[in-house]
Amino acid sequence: MGRIHRAVAVALTALVVTGCATPASNELTELRHRFVAAGGTCSSWTPRDESFAVAASTCEAGATLVIFDSTKDRADFIKSEIETNDQIRARTHIILSQDTWLVIDTLAVIVRVMPAMGGMISGRNGANP
Repeated sequence: MGRIHRAVAVALTALVVTGCATPASNELTELRHRFVAAGGTCSSWTPRDESFAVAASTCEAGATLVIFDSTKDRADFIKSEIETNDQIRARTHIILSQDTWLVIDTLAVIVRVMPAMGGMISGRNGANP
């Protein structure tokens, strides 16, 4: 019985320390760290609900960070954003994406973070007006 109590105590301690984070929220946190390390700004953020996404947040400086289950979901989201996002339609913001993540921010920010983060740019241009 002592081992069971000890195991329960260890499990509860692990839950308290880790905060019961989901894999998607861990991926979003990692994306946020990569974005900031690459030169983006995101000292505080607000979770948001996005279609096609498993996790998304908006940073106080305006960047949107999104995690997907698949590249298909990411592609569907990008298509929708290019068609409906007013900032992208006005060509003030663009998308940087790779595999199952993306960042939406101003052109200046995306150009600054892209070398360190990798990925490809999507937005309103001659290829997708």
